[in-house]
Order: sequence, then C-alpha cells, then structure tokens
Amino acid sequence: MKFFNYFVVAALAVCTGPAFADKTAGQMVDDSVIQAEVKAKIMSDDLVSGGWDINLETRKGVVQLGGFIDNSEQGKKAVATAAAVEGVVKVDNQLHVKSGERSVGQAVDDGITTTRVKSSIGSADLGQGLKINVDTYNGTVLLTGFVDTNEQKEKAGEIAAKDDNAKKVINGIYVLD
Repeated sequence: MKFFNYFVVAALAVCTGPAFADKTAGQMVDDSVIQAEVKAKIMSDDLVSGGWDINLETRKGVVQLGGFIDNSEQGKKAVATAAAVEGVVKVDNQLHVKSGERSVGQAVDDGITTTRVKSSIGSADLGQGLKINVDTYNGTVLLTGFVDTNEQKEKAGEIAAKDDNAKKVINGIYVLD
C-alpha cells in the first residue's frame, strides 16, 4: 500500500506542470511525504490547536510554516515539531502572533483584502513556479510561500502594499537558491 501512495504522489507530481518544474518526481515525493508528516504531527499536538490555520509549504526539504497564531509558544512548538521530521533540511518560521482582538467587520475586511491581494498577485506577470500564500489579520497582510528570485518576492510585496486595506505587509516569502 505504501508503494501505491508513493506512486500516486509521483503521478500527481508529473501532472502539476510548470508550478514545480524545478523539482524532480523524486523531490516531489520526498517533499509530499515530509509535508504530510509535518502536518499530521502538528495537528496531533494539543499545544498547536488550530494547526489547519497554519500554511505549510515544503520545497526541496525546506518546510515553511506561515500564518497567524494565538501565542508564541504555539509557534515554537510547531517549529520544533517540523524540525524533528526526517528529511527536513530547514524550517522557515513565518508564524506571527495575532495582534489584538478582531471584530466581525474587521474579519470580513481581512477576507476581502486576502482575496484581492491573491487575485492581484495571481494576475501579475511574476513568472512560473510560484506558490504564494496570503493571510490577513487586522489589516496586516502576510505573504508566505516559495519563489525563485528576489525580484518575484519584492514584486509580490509591492502588490500587497497597494491594497487599500493593507495597513502593514510582512513579506515572508522564501527565495529558493
């Protein structure tokens, strides 16, 4: 059964096209296995409740954790949990503690901001092979994910900063070597 799972992941890797053009099928399988194990361990940890709100990306053994969390202890535990998984080369911690309470109206505004920024980044000519996540909390826009160049990272940050509801932008995008 384990072979079948690897086969399915490898087949999906081949079908994903240019988004992962810089990765071999073997790297896709390795990264997928690492990502699944990290996610499972984070979800099973009581300290990191709400682990599904954490964006988790894995590329070439680098695991990036991104999003807004309730307290710094959750972040420390999530990073330690990810780092302990076999095959993890590095953990890029882009977990940020939520600032203040958020009203229902602000949550709606944040959702709109996230959608607009995602759309703007998606329609910009930033090149292929991008995986950028956008989260917004109390007007703070957090960008995470992987890109190939500093120019791509900077352009995504500029796009996010142009949104009228973006009070602050944290550009936590990881540039691959």
